[in-house]
Amino acid sequence: MKRLLVLSSLLASQYAMAGQCQFELQNEIHLNDQVLTIQQTSGGSASIDGDNNLFIHGEKIELDADQQAAIQAYRNQLNDYLPKLKAMTVEGLALANEIIDDVATSFDMPDAFDDVKASMKSYFEALEEKYYQGNDFVIPADSLSNLSQGWLEDLERAKDLFTSEFIGSAFQAMSEKMKQDGGLNLTELADNMAELKAKIAERLKAHESEIQKQSDSMCDSLEELSEQESELHSIIPQLKEYQLFTI
Repeated sequence: MKRLLVLSSLLASQYAMAGQCQFELQNEIHLNDQVLTIQQTSGGSASIDGDNNLFIHGEKIELDADQQAAIQAYRNQLNDYLPKLKAMTVEGLALANEIIDDVATSFDMPDAFDDVKASMKSYFEALEEKYYQGNDFVIPADSLSNLSQGWLEDLERAKDLFTSEFIGSAFQAMSEKMKQDGGLNLTELADNMAELKAKIAERLKAHESEIQKQSDSMCDSLEELSEQESELHSIIPQLKEYQLFTI
């Protein structure tokens, strides 16, 4: 359930970014709580710290008031956008857990899926770690559509894992509950499993419109970032070698 929710979320995002937002990342991005760094494959770097100071190859670049304002606006937009990528996984996990709990409650099996929750939590923690280097959240120099495709493939694997564990746990829990209540009824069990699948489908369908809004918003944000970056390079020419977005 949890993985299904995350999958549907990133699936919509993948379609939006691959179909509408054909952006290429020319250099690697590193982001932590203090510093945003644009890293070239050749090893050069440009960093913007929390006070919006600019450093290129470790040397501070003196900026006038207009340049400082442009750097601040650019950093603020990146700081707003980039965490949304990793937040997809976190939000999807939370929503999936909510759906699991709803299903468990509706079938009066409050603890039946704790093992599924633990398994999926471990999977998504490992997935998130793939995009970290130390304390830095890293987006490699590659197309965003390829990056989202990679996430999609990871989530497809999560979908398979979830399907086997959640459905298996549900079948076992329902069977045991029937035995305790007087005997196993295969017809009732089949009906309950069908109802379970219908509940999942209903929740996901209800969430689709919100997913599309988020995807459209992220696509629009990329376009704004690309335009802002072009303006930034005209104001601070030293940053042209550290371009991020191309269409």
